Amino acid sequence: MSSTLVRVTNATDTYVAQDRASTTYYGSDMIETANISGKGRYAYIYFARPFPLGVTVLSAKLRLTQRFAETDTRTATLKRISSTWTNRSITWNNRPGVSESGPVAVTKGTAPQYTVWEFNVQPHMQLIANGTAWYGWRVQIDEADYNQWYSANASVSGRQVKPTLEVTYIEKPSKPTWMSPAAGRITSLAKPVLRFDFTDRQGSTTMRAFQVQMNSTNSFTSPSFDTGEYLADEPQLDLSTTAFAGLADGELIYWRVRVQDDSSLWSDWSDVSTFWRQDKVTVNILNPPGAEVDEPTPPILWEVTGGTQSSWQVLVRNGYGAWIHSSGKRTNSDTSYTIPAGVITQDGVQYIFEVRIWDTYAREATPGDTSYAEAERTTTYTYDPTTDPVTDLVAEVQLPTPVVKLTWERATAPDSFVVRRDGVIIKAVLLPLDALVSGTSYQFIDYEASPGKAQTYSVHAVVNGKTSSPNPEETITPESVGIWLMDPSEDLYVQLLDVDEGSWSMGEDAGMYAPLGASKQVRVTQALRGHEGSLSGIMAENPNNPKSIQEQVEDMYALKSRPGKTYTLALSDMSIPVVIGNVVVAPMPQKERMKRVSFEFWSQKVPFEVEL
Repeated sequence: MSSTLVRVTNATDTYVAQDRASTTYYGSDMIETANISGKGRYAYIYFARPFPLGVTVLSAKLRLTQRFAETDTRTATLKRISSTWTNRSITWNNRPGVSESGPVAVTKGTAPQYTVWEFNVQPHMQLIANGTAWYGWRVQIDEADYNQWYSANASVSGRQVKPTLEVTYIEKPSKPTWMSPAAGRITSLAKPVLRFDFTDRQGSTTMRAFQVQMNSTNSFTSPSFDTGEYLADEPQLDLSTTAFAGLADGELIYWRVRVQDDSSLWSDWSDVSTFWRQDKVTVNILNPPGAEVDEPTPPILWEVTGGTQSSWQVLVRNGYGAWIHSSGKRTNSDTSYTIPAGVITQDGVQYIFEVRIWDTYAREATPGDTSYAEAERTTTYTYDPTTDPVTDLVAEVQLPTPVVKLTWERATAPDSFVVRRDGVIIKAVLLPLDALVSGTSYQFIDYEASPGKAQTYSVHAVVNGKTSSPNPEETITPESVGIWLMDPSEDLYVQLLDVDEGSWSMGEDAGMYAPLGASKQVRVTQALRGHEGSLSGIMAENPNNPKSIQEQVEDMYALKSRPGKTYTLALSDMSIPVVIGNVVVAPMPQKERMKRVSFEFWSQKVPFEVEL
């Protein structure tokens, strides 16, 4: 149990005298009491309430310090003041009344100077916490005697002599203000999971129990369902585990909740909230109709029954369950979506298409109940032996670059071609018109072939959504000298010779953290990147490059002038898409036909599947 201790010394105090009935004693360094005929004295003391309303006061002590040594036995009694007063204007004649309920008394015999009188005022403070009006205490002496204590204006070097109020209290939890489902939202479950918040900033901070009430009307005199004190350490209730009868389709329910902390303090009831039950629509995927697709960009078709579609989303997962594509959520009545090129890249591999549909109701997602209806279809990309393949496939390296040109024949133009490298689709929809050379001859140029590495190519014909089989294959090993930085769209090819090893890394956004109480640190990774670093080399006229040194320099400057554009970097046994920066073309003294070039690069593709 966590409690709050408050010690207050900034009191407002004074006293009044019967024999000086119109005199004020504001600013005195003492408060005096007396019970002598004709010379009565009352002390008045007030502290601003040092806690919020509604708390539980565990203890409360008022401490007054003796001003002079006394030898007689005296009893001092505290009574709660019952109306307002100010220490600047209070006199015997206008003194406020007091409550005779629950006086607090302390008796002292011999009392040396600086003796502390401690009054147990917990009952009074609890009344104040409960909302009773608070005006402070009146102090009186019961015997025919008198006594003096130091006031809030007193000061003694090295001693705390001012009146002190010390209170220890705990707060009840805040009433739940966040509830789910609520605000008239919709669920599709007859017995959903109810969730709410538990906040106890200065109390126990740990939930012990809660109580949920539900009813068909906004009256909880006799609720139709009441959990009573439900022991739990998490602020949620799965109604399927209770005796709740469940909601019929279209039924509205009112509910409220309160929470209890480990000090057994209950919060106030939450505001009453409502939710409905409404069945979801049904989604049926029409295409693909079965467990196979015959093209790499299949159309996804679906139908919706039992309601009205307002929004939709199509997602694709691979056989490992990882998301590889999303259409994004779209708000319209469309019932079809074509998977774009580059999503399905391999045959014989499972792909899972999921269609999500949102209807026109304001649904709230709760555990076990999404805000949308869904359907999915697991398929495998396969080929069709009835579709005629291409013929006469030839692969050639376009020296001096590591670029590979594919040429082939087909008697009739298909709807499209599919180009694969090492079993992976690199061009999913190649239109015949874009590939046509003349007559029945076609070509495709692969600008991302990896130099020095054997690669196997195949070209497939697609007719009426079916991919040809069997298909011819060609294996080739592109060779090149140096490294190449290329922008085929602008016909820019820059060759660097005598290349240094540069600096390489595969960037990560990560950090080491030491969890509270853990014996070892953990590494938290937020992002993994591909290759990045810097390279430098020599640009020179050579037998493997027909361009002059000036033409090569102009090409390099053209690449530099397009910051942020993606280029192809081919070196060693790999070819990667990159963006470049900090490009420097420097002259080499006494070597007019040579330039030194350096640049930094950042891969635009991670060479592995990221699983975070």
